This record gives sequence, structure tokens and C-alpha cells, in this order.
Amino acid sequence: MLEKLPVLGRFLGGNPSDREGWRRMEKMRRACERRPVYRALIGDVVVCRADLARRVLMDNSGALRREPSVWQFGDRQQVPATAVTELNRWLHGAAAGCDVDRAAQIAVDRLAASSGDLHRACLLASLESVAGMLGFDRHPGLAAAARTYIGDVFHAKLVGSQLSDEQKARVRSLSSRVAAMLDGLDATLPSVLRADGVLSGAERGEIYLHAVLSVAGASGVMLAWLACALHLDELAGIDMSAENRALVSSGKPEHVALEMLRLWPPASQHGRRVLQDHRIGPVTALRDDDIVIPVYALHRHPDEWRNPHAFAPQRWQDDPRPPAFMPFSAGLGACIGAQFEIKWLAAVVLRSEVLRSLRPVPIAGWPCANTMFSPPLCRLEPRRRAA
Repeated sequence: MLEKLPVLGRFLGGNPSDREGWRRMEKMRRACERRPVYRALIGDVVVCRADLARRVLMDNSGALRREPSVWQFGDRQQVPATAVTELNRWLHGAAAGCDVDRAAQIAVDRLAASSGDLHRACLLASLESVAGMLGFDRHPGLAAAARTYIGDVFHAKLVGSQLSDEQKARVRSLSSRVAAMLDGLDATLPSVLRADGVLSGAERGEIYLHAVLSVAGASGVMLAWLACALHLDELAGIDMSAENRALVSSGKPEHVALEMLRLWPPASQHGRRVLQDHRIGPVTALRDDDIVIPVYALHRHPDEWRNPHAFAPQRWQDDPRPPAFMPFSAGLGACIGAQFEIKWLAAVVLRSEVLRSLRPVPIAGWPCANTMFSPPLCRLEPRRRAA
């Protein structure tokens, strides 16, 4: 039996209604409307023009570091490049073989039956929906470890707490136990995650848990945004009164999914570390600077979108997707589950009428802007019983 990590109340290290992250996002959005590229007070170079942002994200000149953080372990150590390729292929293959419609139905059914903390309920519903992708659907111990990692550890970081040293030690212990469980899945795992691979036990477990997070984390966050979009009148500055809420069900599901990812991207910004001095528009980026691509600001920039603060799924009828749309980054550092995420979210939207029976009660009036950009803290009240 896995030792459970502390639950939400003991993870939170301060006021859960702190909105400083949201204020910073809005401040950056306003600054981006005035300047296409600028150096922030803390030294970051902020790139607010779509073409320049894409050039940064797709750079292959060696001027920027672009290792995906999902394949880092320990104290920001990077999995070897050949192993990264193998891990990416593994996840791409798993996503391609997933029955997206069945996965979406599982997520909707699980969430519709949930109560308590909205974020945690959505993360666990998303996790259950993709259990078969990574092989833990038939391994109770591994499934329990994944629930602990996603539902407790990641959930705590999502809503704003920092893990203590003791809690970090427990995560390392969890990673070691996960590694031992992986030995029974060797036939379906890439070699880097096998006992005779290049990583140690705890490292293998940590990377496997990161893989779980890569397919369940953003999906759970977007499921929470959908639940809120169906019930709240205002959502992160966007009017979601009755007329707009109706568009969630009446619009084409893929268009609704794309519009949700535009307005509420789970990754509110992307970053790159500068390795060589070079110019970006009017600013010189110096070695060891951090370049910030403010996705949230770009997705609401008036120069890039018509009526940028309107919930308008119909804007996606005239695909291709505009250059300013980059919820999953771009280039070699792009999210490996991007296409799966869009298909999964569209399939969930198609079944969203089931979620109208939810009763989310906001705890705060502003979204969370921590590990990912997620909706306001809400409590799901138990469903009303039929008379």
C-alpha cells in the first residue's frame, strides 16, 4: 500500500486566494500591447510579436537552449538526447493508439460523479481517461502511484503551494517505488525506462511520472476550464453569460476546443535560455538571459485577433490556425501531446451536456497562475438527487 502524501489542506503554504500570479499575467498582457519586444525589470526578454516568438521557439542556430522540461529529473538534469527521442516516440505511439472517444467518455463520466475540489477532480478524471495509454490500467500499484502524483503532488503545485523538503523526499521515495513497479511493464516501455537502461531507479520512476503528467496534466486543467465555462458568468476576463455558455454545446467541438486553448492556455508562457548574444527585434538578448514568450498575452493581442476578448468558436471556421496561436509551443520543444490534447478536448466538449449537472461553487474570483494557468478555485457540490 502506497504511503499517501499530505492532502490539499496541508500542502497549501499560505492564502489559497492569492492572486499575485494573475495580476502579473494581466500586467504583462497590457505591456505587450504597447511593445512587441522589451526587457522586463527582472531581466527577462519578453517577445510579444507572433513572428518573432515563433522564430525564438523554432530556433535551430544553437543560440537558444530548448530541452523540454518534461524529460528533466533531479536537480534539472536532462535525459540524454537519444533517450529523449525514444521517449517522444513512445508517447506519440501511445497517443496514436488511444481511443480518444472512449477516453473522453471516461473523463466526463468520472467528473460528472465527482464532488469536492474541482481541480483535483478534473485531474483524476483526466488521469483515469488515459490510464491505458501508459500501461497502468492493469497495474493497481502503479495506478495508485499515478493518482498520488497527479492528484496530490501536481495538484498542490497547480493551486499554488511549494513542496517542503520533507514532501520532496516523499516524492523521491514514490519515484523509487514506481521504478520497481515498472519492471513488470518492461515489454511495453522504451529502453530508457527499463531496469538496464541509462537511468537509475528513482530517475526512471520520476521520468515515468513526468510522462504521466504530460498526458494528464494539461487535459485535467482544460477539463476544469470547460466545467467553469459551462457554469460561470465570467472567466478570466471573458464574458461567459448564458449566450456564450450555449456556444460550448452548439459550436463545432474542435472549434470550441481551439477557442478554449486560445483564451485559457494551460501554459501561459514558454521560455528559452540564451546561449549566445543575438538580436531579437530592437533588443539584444545576452547569454544567460531568459526569453519569455507570453502565450496568454499573444492569444489576446488586438493586433493578432479580431475581438480578442470574446469567446467566439466560430473564428476557427477559417483555419489554418494563425501564427499567434501557440498553446503547445512550436518547433522541437513543442508539447509532444499537442494533437492528442486537441482531439481529446474536442471529444470531451462533444459530451459536455453531461457536465451541466455539476454545481461548481467559486472559492476565489480569479484564476490560478502557478505551474499551469487554471480556473478559479471551486468546490463541486454533490449532485442534486432527482425528486
